[in-house]
Amino acid sequence: NICAIVGPTIAARLLGLAGGLDELSKIPACNFQVLGQVKGNASSRAGMSSSHSKPHSGIVGECELVLKCPGYMQKKAIKVVASKLALAARCDFVNAESGRACTADAGIKFRNIIESKIAKWDEPDKAQVVKALPK
Repeated sequence: NICAIVGPTIAARLLGLAGGLDELSKIPACNFQVLGQVKGNASSRAGMSSSHSKPHSGIVGECELVLKCPGYMQKKAIKVVASKLALAARCDFVNAESGRACTADAGIKFRNIIESKIAKWDEPDKAQVVKALPK
């Protein structure tokens, strides 16, 4: 399920940082956003400016769903992806613990929900209807 949302490489990095599926399923959605974020001090920038560093975006900010969004919507997309990622991690953990077959059905469903939300953000606002004043 996690791989269906963010891809196998980012899923592997998340699992490695968290310490396994058990620990990943215990992380709240708000902490998924900053998982893997490098602290912005002078040694981590290696002498470079901090203008290109994104605050509050870790590994989740590198997934395809977030990168295909316009820059002004990426922070909002990270929040949505992180929330669905937390649900997918819990689904994977419950399926692994109970011995059920691991399928990506829930992950695909979550990914479709995320894509539809992002597409909805791109749509222009509807024009307001002019109503007649009551007499």
